[in-house]
Amino acid sequence: MKDNGSILLVGNSLESMKLLTEILSAEGFAARPAENGEIALASAAAHPPDLILLEIRMPRMEGFEVLRRLKAGDATRDIPVVILSAITEAAERVEGLKLGAVDIVSKPFQAEELLSRIRTHLELSRSRRRLREQADELARGNEQLMSNIAKLERSEKTLKENESFILSVMDHFPIGVAVNSIDPSVDFSYMNDNFPKFYRTTRAALADHGSFWDAVYEDPETREKIKKRVLDDCARGDPARMRWTEVPITRKGEETTYISAMNMPIPGKKLMVSTVWDVTDHKRAEEAQRSLERQVQQAQKLESLGVLAGGIAHDFNNILMAVLGHAELALDEISPMSPARRSLTEITTAARRAADLCRQMLAYAGKASFALERVGLRDLVEEMAHLLKTAISKKAILNLNLERGLPPIEGDPSQIRQIVMNLLINASEAIGDRSGVITVSVGATRCDEEYLRKTELHDGLSPGLYVHLEVTDTGGGMDAETRSRIFEPFFSTKFAGRGLGLAAVLGIVRAHKGALKVYSEPGKGTTFKMLFPALTETEDVPRSPESPLPAGWQGKGTILLVDDEESLVALGARMLEHLGFTVLTAADGLQAVDLYRERGKEIDLVLMDLTMPHMDGAKAFGELRRLNPDVRVVLASGYSQEDVSARFAGKNLSGVLQKPYTLFKLRESLAGLFPGAES
Repeated sequence: MKDNGSILLVGNSLESMKLLTEILSAEGFAARPAENGEIALASAAAHPPDLILLEIRMPRMEGFEVLRRLKAGDATRDIPVVILSAITEAAERVEGLKLGAVDIVSKPFQAEELLSRIRTHLELSRSRRRLREQADELARGNEQLMSNIAKLERSEKTLKENESFILSVMDHFPIGVAVNSIDPSVDFSYMNDNFPKFYRTTRAALADHGSFWDAVYEDPETREKIKKRVLDDCARGDPARMRWTEVPITRKGEETTYISAMNMPIPGKKLMVSTVWDVTDHKRAEEAQRSLERQVQQAQKLESLGVLAGGIAHDFNNILMAVLGHAELALDEISPMSPARRSLTEITTAARRAADLCRQMLAYAGKASFALERVGLRDLVEEMAHLLKTAISKKAILNLNLERGLPPIEGDPSQIRQIVMNLLINASEAIGDRSGVITVSVGATRCDEEYLRKTELHDGLSPGLYVHLEVTDTGGGMDAETRSRIFEPFFSTKFAGRGLGLAAVLGIVRAHKGALKVYSEPGKGTTFKMLFPALTETEDVPRSPESPLPAGWQGKGTILLVDDEESLVALGARMLEHLGFTVLTAADGLQAVDLYRERGKEIDLVLMDLTMPHMDGAKAFGELRRLNPDVRVVLASGYSQEDVSARFAGKNLSGVLQKPYTLFKLRESLAGLFPGAES
């Protein structure tokens, strides 16, 4: 009888095993039964079958465990397993496939269906085995490649005989390989798939005469620079000069990647073998390593705590937005005489205080919202003088030492005022019930690299003129251990302190690209010195124009609202409907893109969260612009409005809405985008 393959039957039903044996034997299969899992595992290991039919429900060892052990064994891992079971639960069927089963046949079964599936999987198994054998053969061929290349250089006849083999091997190389002319036109006679891939182009783009340089290097200046160098090096023919490392490959609106390349002339021909490989990950890893080496242990700790604080604040902002938004909607909808109005007002007040706390945490993380403008530190502190005197202890004396003629800085006045108030309150509490002196000084300091290296936040700072803000007290001072922890969020030496004041100061200074120094010893008081880069007379900081909000403004049109938080989707939809809009919703970027693809013509604007799973707002924005370059998108984020705007500069983003936003802020933002709406 014809032998179509061996099949191991695993099940405890003698009647079922007998029936299966008869069916399989009649079709030329060598079937052998195993009445339980242990026998099956031993039989499969000793004499591996071509296929295993496995029942799930068995005593002592369930079929899933048998399957798990089969896939864990070296001798049995590649044997195709077909589950034969009456299970109907989708979860169990999925579990079987996850564990490695190639198919599931439900009982009762039709003999022809079972035989058809068995033949199919046996053929697939044999095909995979043949492919593995071919892969092994190819690997052995790769090992001899260098030897073959030496023979190719010595014999043109050998080159012709082995050309097809070599090209086949090169098609499987993990690097890009091409054969091209040695002239400025760079015409290709061969390239593998990785060659255009690593250059971030296509075969079609490289097919035309002389198209290589324009297709690979978009920037004209970079293109001419690299072209001249490559052609000069190739003309000299020195192999040592025909290798280029970490060449940038840029595409507009995309991240830069880096490649290394090497060219090898083919003797006797005006051709060369060009190879290229992607070194982006390697370069980034080296840069990350160098960056880490430059970081001191304290800076690393503060950075990680900043990420933690920013993440907590970002998530908490989403919760606050739901609380604040629903409270504002309720206030807008209930009667002015309702007794619940006072409670709703208290809720909004408490939520805004919590939002202020979040802003301090975001400030520590360097992700707070800033409105940058030219700021004169002397004028700012002078304007605060009365407020500063009322904020300190009555036993403390406040001295102001403010130099004249100082250059301005680029900053957010409200955030810098927060720095002054936080440090002044700390100084006052350090003095306590004793008499003491607090001095606020403003001046200019020219800092060199050595001086900046000794400050907090020194990475990336350039030597030059800085305007300093200094707060000194004659309090009890700090020891070294306390001084090393004062910028950690939630660390406080006060009984009832939250530990966010100095953390916020550090974050604000970081966001202003400044530096900070602390001088303190027990019994000798404390000095905090902030350094802000000085602006030159020619530098200017644009201010955002303020436009009044139309009273009673109502919108008109359809807005697609995208957020992964269900509560915020429900709230946002209510707020938008309250403002007169029709609302469509999506739970993530993928859904938003699909919905816009179907109904884009009726959507007037997309209001989308920046941070979402599956596809975030940034990627979804790019996909939406591919569908419609004129799509209007407003991104919502708990992080700094300026950071988000800068990230999408030049990409036609319609606006940024910072969370948690109120009904008023939402109305204000949309009013500028729907000028034709009714007031």
